[in-house]
Amino acid sequence: MSTITSANGITFGDGTTQNTASTSTSVNTMIVATTSGTWTKPATVKSIKVTVVGGGGNGGSGQAPVGSMGPATGGVGGGGGYSQRYYPAASLPGPQPYTVGGGSAASSFGVAPVTVITGSAGAAGTNQVSSSPGGKIGSVGGGGAGSGGQINISGSSGINESSPAPSVGGNSVLSNNGNAMLYGGGGFGGTSTNVPVVPGTTGGQGVVIIEEFY
Repeated sequence: MSTITSANGITFGDGTTQNTASTSTSVNTMIVATTSGTWTKPATVKSIKVTVVGGGGNGGSGQAPVGSMGPATGGVGGGGGYSQRYYPAASLPGPQPYTVGGGSAASSFGVAPVTVITGSAGAAGTNQVSSSPGGKIGSVGGGGAGSGGQINISGSSGINESSPAPSVGGNSVLSNNGNAMLYGGGGFGGTSTNVPVVPGTTGGQGVVIIEEFY
């Protein structure tokens, strides 16, 4: 984001201006939101930093009914996208809604005319039906994207491996090793052998983090 410094203060790329120095750089409050809600601006806040991460993609299901030629494993999900932005208090005219996405759902903060930031969800892995000797594995889901922030980072695609190596769901910036229990991690595919359908796991939920500076 570009800035212009003049005698009248600092003008940010979104058109907002700050003409007084902050008296503190400490974070008084950090909100880690795991459900959707609305942020209301405190009267004395000088700025906030918001981070959003989209939900990880759900894992696909495997279907290998009795008599099929091999096991079937659904594809793993991709990691959620990440976006981060600083907002001067003057650029936030009123309460701002935020959405926390579950598996395969986006997270976001803000409503126009405020600059909205979004972390899109990782894509789901595809379902797979076994139809060949040795089994088949579904396609992996791609990573979600970040948008609207001063920092935007895409999630990674998952990795499908044949036995005995494990498949790994895609990562977000706030997940690791494809752990769908963490924020934005991709879900795992279900593996079916001589049973109708085994569903994949749900991707890790997203998160919205709001840090208030006074």
